[in-house]
Amino acid sequence: MVILIPLQRLVLEFIRCHELLSRGDRVVVAVSGGADSVSLLHILHNVSSELGISLHVAHLDHGLRGESFVDAEYVRSLAEQLGLPSTIEKRDVHGYRQEHRLSLEEAAREARYQFLEEVAKHTGAASVAVAHSLNDHVETVLLHLLRGSGLTGLVGLKAAAILRYKRVGPLTVIRPLLGVTRDEVEAYCKEHGLHYRTDATNQSLTLTRNRIRLKLLPKLRRDFNPRIDEALDRLSRLAADDVDFIGTEAQRAVEEMVRSEGDLAFIDKRAFLELHPALQTAILRQVLAEGLGSPKDIEAVHIEDMLTLAEGGAGRSIDLPGGLIFAVGYRDLVLGRDLSTAIPLPPFEGEHRLNIPGVTVLPGWRVTASIADALSPAPTEHGNDIMAESMDIDLATADLTVRARRPGDSFRPLGMDNEKKLKDFFIDAKVPAAWRSRAFKFSSM
Repeated sequence: MVILIPLQRLVLEFIRCHELLSRGDRVVVAVSGGADSVSLLHILHNVSSELGISLHVAHLDHGLRGESFVDAEYVRSLAEQLGLPSTIEKRDVHGYRQEHRLSLEEAAREARYQFLEEVAKHTGAASVAVAHSLNDHVETVLLHLLRGSGLTGLVGLKAAAILRYKRVGPLTVIRPLLGVTRDEVEAYCKEHGLHYRTDATNQSLTLTRNRIRLKLLPKLRRDFNPRIDEALDRLSRLAADDVDFIGTEAQRAVEEMVRSEGDLAFIDKRAFLELHPALQTAILRQVLAEGLGSPKDIEAVHIEDMLTLAEGGAGRSIDLPGGLIFAVGYRDLVLGRDLSTAIPLPPFEGEHRLNIPGVTVLPGWRVTASIADALSPAPTEHGNDIMAESMDIDLATADLTVRARRPGDSFRPLGMDNEKKLKDFFIDAKVPAAWRSRAFKFSSM
């Protein structure tokens, strides 16, 4: 029987409390060679018999440092000493970065999780254990706070999470060391004579996270609150409770008002707009994450833009990171990457004379026209209704007609001295090309 020391017992209880593992599970342990991951592997190895789990060591050489091959050999040797199987690989992160137009940090992270996903599938592992500590969690909360994150970002790191990237996932990741500080990890290594590798890039101030760890947090502890780590952790737990409640309510709403058709998600517009903004935000995040595999660079500002657009009239759209498009129809809000099959405007063909004043009923359309008193202010403002328009009837030489657009069409926008091509107007207004044939133009006969 293995006798566990306090830190090992603490991690064991953390795993059980958060139900991270089940008896019989195979777990891939991501080991970089640093103090955190070496401690994680050593602790999991010691508690594996009590948990009834088996381990597989995984290490990816990113090839970003000249001595990175030494890290790989160290991890290989460590796995052999513990009698554990391992997968050690090297990948071209620079090439991956150029291919997918990512920052170096993004490319390294994505390549790493792509590698871990492949190892997990190959070994039949239930999850991948990573060595994020309580310090990593606090740094993440502060990083999100500085970026103006929404409530979800303040939750920080979770004990268990399903990661989704554009080219990776879903991948189940567990963090058994999330209740352990970095000082405790280093003390554990010293106590057990565990050697570990030190990554010099962790001291570089070019990365925002490093500046938070090396500069901002020490200053906050020294000049503002010596217990800032506890305060940020408490903030994250409070945020997690709120996010959990809102998420549960949002899931109910999603089941009632969201439908999927292929790669597109359709949200009932009227029902959506009747909800509290907190639920609206949660619904959009769920649709992004669950239905479409939302890219990681979707931030609070993008959600705000989507909410603003949702309150407007039909026909508007915005581009989002990851090639996503969010568009507003008459009955639905549409989210996807190819909206050519989800045009929110009915087709329009031919040329038709309008009844002025009166109502003109056309296939898929109903045009209502009225004449305002010349002495009254011109009704040029129609709120968010982009389907309403005001014109000077005295400038019309004959009957007014409405027709589908034609190549070369132009018009003179209100307040401008010169004409503008309709094509250029659509481009400036970010109207998707597939929708433009559904627009129509007024003209005099």
